[in-house]
Amino acid sequence: MDKTDFLATHKLFRALPPPQRARLAAFAKRQPMQARETLFRRGDVGDSMLAVVEGEVRITLPGSEGRDRALATFHPGDIFGEIALLDGKPRTADATAVTDGVLLRFERRDVLPLLRGTPEVTDALLQMLCERLRRTSDQVEEQSFLDLSARLARATLRLAQTGPSIRITQRELAELVGASRESINRKLGEWDEAGLIALRKGGMALNARARLEAIAAGDVTV
Repeated sequence: MDKTDFLATHKLFRALPPPQRARLAAFAKRQPMQARETLFRRGDVGDSMLAVVEGEVRITLPGSEGRDRALATFHPGDIFGEIALLDGKPRTADATAVTDGVLLRFERRDVLPLLRGTPEVTDALLQMLCERLRRTSDQVEEQSFLDLSARLARATLRLAQTGPSIRITQRELAELVGASRESINRKLGEWDEAGLIALRKGGMALNARARLEAIAAGDVTV
């Protein structure tokens, strides 16, 4: 992995002049991760921002009685941990590796000078934060007003943006949509029998995207 090449193609850092990009690449630390590894917990010191080079990372909010709420899943090219990096305050959620992979860690002391001196990078970071705030608002709306079928269909379609095969446990999917694992199990079983999806060990594959989109829109209930 060439860190400079990764930064040159990333939407957040490609606006940097080559000398600054090379300097940031020199500071960036390569961090291998293993599936199910805890990368940080809510309340930990927020002294860095991380980029996913390989693998997947899930962000969750710990809840009572061991029931967590999944907030987001990050894939190669995604950045996370930027909130604590910007304000220097503790982490707001847990981060766990879904798969084996590689991260790049950027320390706060190295990134903040770049933000102050490069408006283009600051603008790109603000746009990323706004996109995530809109996504959070959508999730709150879904939890408040949509039934389980629509919520589950929307979550499934989001997870399938990188391909029809989805790697996720039913417990993790339940956390994502704010439901019990039992209710997710029943609904996925119904969809499997109806041919919308094909359940597999550790995940599923989409067979009928158009029908799931109709369920997500509230036009059809299954």
